[in-house]
Amino acid sequence: MWLTIAEIFLILMIILINIAWFLSNIILKPKILDYESLYNREMGNGRLNEVLYQNWIKEDYRIKSRYGYDLSCQVINNEISKKQWEVPYEKRKIAIICHGYTCAKCSSMIYADLFIKRGITVITYDHRNHGFSGKAYTSLGYYEKDDLQTVIDWCYQKFGENLAIITHGESMGAATVLSHLSIDDRVLCTIADCAYSSVNDLIKIIIKKNFHIPLFPLVHLAKLIIKLRAGFWLGDILPKQGAASKTPILFIHGLEDELIPYDMSKEMFGAKEDKKELYLAPHAKHAESCLKNHEEYEKVMNQFLDKYYFNCIK
Repeated sequence: MWLTIAEIFLILMIILINIAWFLSNIILKPKILDYESLYNREMGNGRLNEVLYQNWIKEDYRIKSRYGYDLSCQVINNEISKKQWEVPYEKRKIAIICHGYTCAKCSSMIYADLFIKRGITVITYDHRNHGFSGKAYTSLGYYEKDDLQTVIDWCYQKFGENLAIITHGESMGAATVLSHLSIDDRVLCTIADCAYSSVNDLIKIIIKKNFHIPLFPLVHLAKLIIKLRAGFWLGDILPKQGAASKTPILFIHGLEDELIPYDMSKEMFGAKEDKKELYLAPHAKHAESCLKNHEEYEKVMNQFLDKYYFNCIK
């Protein structure tokens, strides 16, 4: 028995919707390793020095997001950074580090060390749907920027008004710290490591490179499903808008990044008028700039901190 045109159309629509739903899940509900496995992975690949980490002074907190779930947060000091809390009236220096997609706060320890040794207290936390934080759709920076603002609010409530806050993000975390600059001007400076400038532009690149499927209708249908499921359009995630703020920004990107093109960091650097630095790390794939060029990364970061951070809080 032959199918009617209407039946064929219905079958095709069901297939398309199922594929589009699968695509939406890649963004909203990524597969994430349990925290212990992530910890061991980061320790094995050199991003977490366990001896150093175990010797740091750590305090764990749970911060309530405005969306109802808890954010698992850790405040980290060593003997050097801890001393700043003993000096009355001194600016309390805090670095808030945002991890990347499918990672967790343990993934940020390679950067935490660079701040702590400069006497800066580090705060790391798990994004929504990651690590020990509450379950909610991952949004590639859309809702995560609001959670970062909530963490900063908590800092002022917990530690008082006399704060000097810097943000650092990697990949999705970099997109988050840049997007956050569009809604909050309390950050003194920001470091964005391998950020994407636009989710829509990034998706076009990934689809063309890896999947070889037309944007219409599948990708457009997936975008609609994401809007219906999670309440945001992918086109609304534009870190490049935050990158145009007056906040000093250090853009970092690996020259061999095959996931997020380093041209995106160059684009944002070029569009920003002033108070900007750019470091393109050789031999580094995605999120490997600090790992593959640790000494140079630290040098570039310290020069940025001396110029835009420590100078403005003296």
